[in-house]
Amino acid sequence: MEFMLVHVLAIVTIVFFTGQGILYKDRTIPFPDLMREGFKAAAVYAVLISLFLLAYYRWVEPDHFHVRVEEMVARGLAEGQPESVIRPRLEKFFTPFNYASMTFFSLLLLGGFNALVIGLLHHKVLRRFRR
Repeated sequence: MEFMLVHVLAIVTIVFFTGQGILYKDRTIPFPDLMREGFKAAAVYAVLISLFLLAYYRWVEPDHFHVRVEEMVARGLAEGQPESVIRPRLEKFFTPFNYASMTFFSLLLLGGFNALVIGLLHHKVLRRFRR
């Protein structure tokens, strides 16, 4: 979550410059194509970041989620919850695959929204400034 602002800015930049490049090649490209190409670029970014996170938490820092689960179990025990209930739930939820999947779908949703907004910006405003 600490890097989410960086990811947002990266997706905005990627989608914007993808649209700029497409408008540079073909000034008459329709809006759906602008949006589609921006979304494709954002989807590639989402896949790359998710694969990086999956690899990182599997091979570089494999104990991260185990330590996190232990901290949450200790907090739950302090609140009076039974360990037999909270530990299986936490171990099932906090995995590298789930973390990478949530990141992928969040970035994909963000990329889709950015592709729509920036596609409209290119279609309605910036197209006029291209020769």
